[in-house]
Amino acid sequence: MREEWESRGWRCRVEDVCQKATPAAFRLTQRFYQFCVRRLPWLWGVTYAQTETPDWAETLRFPIVSKSLVYLASLIESENPDIVICTYPLFAYMLDALKEKGKLSAPYVVIVTDALEISRPWMRTKAPLVCVPDALSRKLVLERYGLPEQRVVAAGFPVKRAFAAHPTRDIPNENNLKIIYGAYAPTRRVCRDIRTILAGIPGSAITLIAGARKNKLCRYLIPEQLSGRLHIIERTDAMHRLFLDGHLYIGKAGAATMFEAYAAGIPMVVNYALPGQEQGNLELLLSDGAGVYAESTQDLLSALHAMLMNDSAGWLRMHADMKRAARAGAAPRIADEVERRFFA
Repeated sequence: MREEWESRGWRCRVEDVCQKATPAAFRLTQRFYQFCVRRLPWLWGVTYAQTETPDWAETLRFPIVSKSLVYLASLIESENPDIVICTYPLFAYMLDALKEKGKLSAPYVVIVTDALEISRPWMRTKAPLVCVPDALSRKLVLERYGLPEQRVVAAGFPVKRAFAAHPTRDIPNENNLKIIYGAYAPTRRVCRDIRTILAGIPGSAITLIAGARKNKLCRYLIPEQLSGRLHIIERTDAMHRLFLDGHLYIGKAGAATMFEAYAAGIPMVVNYALPGQEQGNLELLLSDGAGVYAESTQDLLSALHAMLMNDSAGWLRMHADMKRAARAGAAPRIADEVERRFFA
């Protein structure tokens, strides 16, 4: 969104209020999330389910959250913004509170960052404009929460422009398949997936994004690296380059990565989906025909073989369906809607 606004001549500032106001608590929640992702996904499902019941406005009284509210109030006072855009529901409740206290005069917009399975907190703020990724998500939240139609817009999902370069790729086959693998699954599953793919598709090559487990995975996968067909990195700020050069992404159904794959036209095999919001993302991907779900390593290998059969007819169909769905690239549409509503 910053990229889009700045291209229109706006001056933008991006802040993570919780990270700045309560850094220790922010790091703790990050670690809890990573622990759930890798070890106890069911615990994340329980945690996510709890967000459906409480009134998040009440959390503003908690000391940790109130510090973030104070920081946000000072930020708004110093910047005096013309528009505030938030991508996390808790921030929207903070903006509600500041608006009620007369400390915010600018309009504010909520961009929902998941599809279909959209929890109650996203929809119970008083933001005058809420943007969701797709038409079915909009229909579901209007029916479920009884919101005025004009408040909710199906805009798509904003991603960097670089993902939409749409290069002319080689059509994948068993001799040139380039895979980007996001290591979110447990370590044993990751290693099993990598070894099975490299053995089952002899001409494949994999870039493994390992995160904090890079050193551990490097130790476990030494022979695969020595073969020259496996490249392990910790993280990257140039995901668009990997996507535009690759044929396939394997990983979990996180919204940002999924919609970046849509923009780049790179089909997905989801081998991991957290209970809760990621189930909705997976459902959207499957309904578009833009990817498949592989519950086990053998399912994963079977899915890859199926994509490459008959001159890669399956891969070509998914690639075309991704482009046809046009789920990503929402930044211009959101900016147009904001300017039309609030600055015309």
